[in-house]
Amino acid sequence: MNKTKIKLESPEQVTDFINLCAKYNNDINLYDGSVVVDAKSVIGVFGIQTGKEIEVEMLGVDKEEITDFYSRIKEYEVS
Repeated sequence: MNKTKIKLESPEQVTDFINLCAKYNNDINLYDGSVVVDAKSVIGVFGIQTGKEIEVEMLGVDKEEITDFYSRIKEYEVS
């Protein structure tokens, strides 16, 4: 699946996003320019400035899990 642009506006959204990512077995990366962060890492995700556009990508072979993940992050997507 392709990278999707998201924006995490508040510490609460960051926490909710990390908790969502933790439910999946596949790896999930956040891209902040040239920096790549594990989306399941509390320290890593909180190190990204809130309100900034970043990209998210789920990696793996479980297509059902990937489809489910992208449907659940719609609330964070930048249009």
